[in-house]
Amino acid sequence: MASECIGVLNDVSPIFRPYIQNVYEELKLGLCKTRVDLEKIAGSDLTDSQLRLVLPYCSKKIKWEIIFDPTTPWFAPDFRFDDDSFLSNVDEEFLEEKLPSLCAWNENNPKALSYVLSELVSLYKNYQIKKLNEDESSRAYFEYTALLGDALTTENDIEVWVGNHVVEFLIKLNVDTSRLPELYNDGTEENPGIDTALLLVRYPNSTNAELILSPLLTKSLGNITLPLMHQSGVLMDYVPMVTELLNKKIQDVLNNERLKRELLAQLIVKYEGAVLEHDSNNASFLFEMNDFHWILQIDIGIKFPEKHPILILRSVYHSIKGKPKFKILPSCPYNNFEGYIEQQVEIFKNECKGQNFSNQLVNLE
Repeated sequence: MASECIGVLNDVSPIFRPYIQNVYEELKLGLCKTRVDLEKIAGSDLTDSQLRLVLPYCSKKIKWEIIFDPTTPWFAPDFRFDDDSFLSNVDEEFLEEKLPSLCAWNENNPKALSYVLSELVSLYKNYQIKKLNEDESSRAYFEYTALLGDALTTENDIEVWVGNHVVEFLIKLNVDTSRLPELYNDGTEENPGIDTALLLVRYPNSTNAELILSPLLTKSLGNITLPLMHQSGVLMDYVPMVTELLNKKIQDVLNNERLKRELLAQLIVKYEGAVLEHDSNNASFLFEMNDFHWILQIDIGIKFPEKHPILILRSVYHSIKGKPKFKILPSCPYNNFEGYIEQQVEIFKNECKGQNFSNQLVNLE
């Protein structure tokens, strides 16, 4: 998809390209804060001045066409929406109040189109809420108003989409992710720094709620099984329940991380003279026992202490196909760590010597 978007961007006239480039590279819309994608308009020969934007909203991808006029490049673009009823009957006063960036288009600002799109998405959300309010007897209307009435969720935390036979709510959950980036820092490409947990609920079948996590939360929390939402259950009870579940999971991760760091710190302090290298997840030590030198590598995963550390022995002397001979040890008992390691090293030493003896026999033949 990225290569297709770059192709569309490159086809745009240099006069209009800065606006589109800013939208594609900088603008993050919706609660999910994902990138706006670009598409060609099928059958159109004016690829240098017309294109389609694919914008995230609820679980949907809304598609709006942008049309610039090459003969008057200083004018604001026209828009063609995929919903004919959206902004179908508005006057100049409405536009000046709700779309100031469009009415006062600044052709010298590359962010001009991004400003207009942000205002349009806000109007689109209000349009969907208005459609929801048209049927005050519906279950979806009750759930929406009740959820806003609990003071824990605001309009800014919910996206609403109303279809012919279904209503969708995308709800931002109030989870505290402030301390997670220090644990899982893979750079902006893997984790763009937008750490969100979203709950997608559809009516009338609200029992199939979906949890949408950002890459950081997915990596740190793993798979989350949502509590069952009964048909008679209400969002004002269910949303706090899921929020509490996630915050507890995050706290468990932080507690486990603290235990992991304490264990590594104890090992590094105790065997200070043997440390080869270490970071927040593993450490390597060079030891000697009975004239046999070996390396102990300790890898502690994110599931610690539920899953024991992985212990790997590496020989300094022996190799297989040019790589040091190693052995991954079974789970070790915490109450007899040193005794267990000594026992395993002795076994490993004999295995290495046995391999070396076998190699000598092969060479003699």
